[in-house]
Amino acid sequence: MRRVTFDLDVLRSFVTGMELGSFAKAADRLGRSTSAVSAQLKKLEEQAATPIFRKSGRGLALTEAGETMLGYARRLIELNDEAASAIHGVELEGWVRLGLQEDFGEAVLPDVLGRFARAHPKVKIEARIARSHDLAERVLSGSLDIALAWHCGETLPYSQHVADVPMRWIGSAKRIETSLRNSEPLPLVALEAPCLLRTVA
Repeated sequence: MRRVTFDLDVLRSFVTGMELGSFAKAADRLGRSTSAVSAQLKKLEEQAATPIFRKSGRGLALTEAGETMLGYARRLIELNDEAASAIHGVELEGWVRLGLQEDFGEAVLPDVLGRFARAHPKVKIEARIARSHDLAERVLSGSLDIALAWHCGETLPYSQHVADVPMRWIGSAKRIETSLRNSEPLPLVALEAPCLLRTVA
């Protein structure tokens, strides 16, 4: 069986496009032309020797092989970036004050801190979990160095859009139907203000 060595630049374009929901946005983020990214995706399918994408309406969706490829691609890129950071950043030391929104704390924090600690063993991290509004105020006041939070509509210096996350209503379809049919108020469960999700609701 012929061994295949996947191109990390191609994998990065693939992962970035899936995370942003658009390969045109990925091209812009990575400083490449849309045609160059399209050529990379074609190369990826040729290397994989199996279809990675399938048509879905006017767009593209991943095949089962594509879903598998996406998981491995993320791991390969993370390992590559971790190795690069470890080699070039071993002399970094000091404190980093990191803020994370409550929704990201349990899901993101352990993995992020683990990879960062391996890449920069001399850097100490002080992590804080809070609401997006509180994190933004702490970044502006200088009590946090960096934060990952929901965009609250405020214009913040040095901020960078990371990804679009879809929002979904969760509830009983039967209860909603009954409330609408009887013109009854629909009870909602939400966090106290200030809360971006509450405002949107």
